[in-house]
Amino acid sequence: MGRDPKIWEDPLTFKPERFLENGEAHGFDMTGTREIKMMPFGAGRRMCPGYGLSLLHLEYYVANLVWKFEWKCVEGEEVDLSEKQQFITMVMKTPFKANMYSRKK
Repeated sequence: MGRDPKIWEDPLTFKPERFLENGEAHGFDMTGTREIKMMPFGAGRRMCPGYGLSLLHLEYYVANLVWKFEWKCVEGEEVDLSEKQQFITMVMKTPFKANMYSRKK
């Protein structure tokens, strides 16, 4: 599925911009509610055994981002904490835009 040329243009090339449009996410459905284009860990009995380890690494990665960087709102943007329901989870109604600055030691 992840390498199917019927689903992805030039599937064997690393192109993270395929998920963006003018620098913004363009509605790629990661929940699988509209269509399933990507299942990186599989599902069911044959699900990837590294799934738990990857979540652990993700938590570690996010913790390091919070620890090593100062986060500030993009100038001229306001933080909108309102939510909307998307599939079975709640997400921010408007994306949170921030600048990251390396913490001074």
